[in-house]
Amino acid sequence: MAETDVVSHYGSNAIAARILAAVGKQDGGDLSPEMLFPYDQLHGRELAATRDHVERLAPQDDWRIIDIGSGVGGPARFVAAMTGARVTGIDLTPQFVEASIELTARVGLSEKADYVVGNATALPFADGSFDAAICFYVGMNVAAKTAVLQEIQRVLKPGGRLLWTEVVAGSGDPQFPLPWARMPEASHVVDATTLRQNFLTAGFEILDWADETDAHVELALAAQRAGVRPTAEQIVVNEIVLGADFVERRRNYIKSLAVGALRSVAVLAHTKAR
Repeated sequence: MAETDVVSHYGSNAIAARILAAVGKQDGGDLSPEMLFPYDQLHGRELAATRDHVERLAPQDDWRIIDIGSGVGGPARFVAAMTGARVTGIDLTPQFVEASIELTARVGLSEKADYVVGNATALPFADGSFDAAICFYVGMNVAAKTAVLQEIQRVLKPGGRLLWTEVVAGSGDPQFPLPWARMPEASHVVDATTLRQNFLTAGFEILDWADETDAHVELALAAQRAGVRPTAEQIVVNEIVLGADFVERRRNYIKSLAVGALRSVAVLAHTKAR
């Protein structure tokens, strides 16, 4: 998916205002990061996944972390609020960055989390600027995965950690539309072997490779058995990012995982000493 296609796919107006309305704080009042978490973790398994991934990364409170494809800033705010680390988010979509800045200010985390508009294939940061990086479910929109990984490797310190989550190809064809692409030509899903090679070519050493497919499917099935559905407010917020067909696209994603056409992986890697 080209840069302009990504922006048009995800771009929407008044994102922060609509999220604040969903939370019930559009007219002001005290707002904590935790109050936003049900609405701003817009990736697979949402808040549960963010907790798992950040625990696996194990950031220290004096780290600087870069969030690649930071969306509306939810994971960055989570890391800043829960660990004390300083996080810089970068995203192609100006509307996401604008919303991230506003929401982060509202919860009093502007000194711990900032955001810039930019392309992950040309990160606007000096070599060795960060202790760690996160990139949650962005790779499916990226054709030049190795280029992005090389840039992350460049801006990390020697031994710096990367926690990267992505959907990879399984066996058979997934059902479209999906959360990141309405048509197959807009999706840049690769198989696990190719993704591993992307990491190695970029100069990373893989520390852990976790297949989280079953966790995604089981969470969806457990919610179905319990009759738990997203609230109207959560659906509205997801529709801001993914469009009015969000429910269909999410359903197709879970179906594709369940039949093995897609797999979800979490990769922990680190840079080698330079």
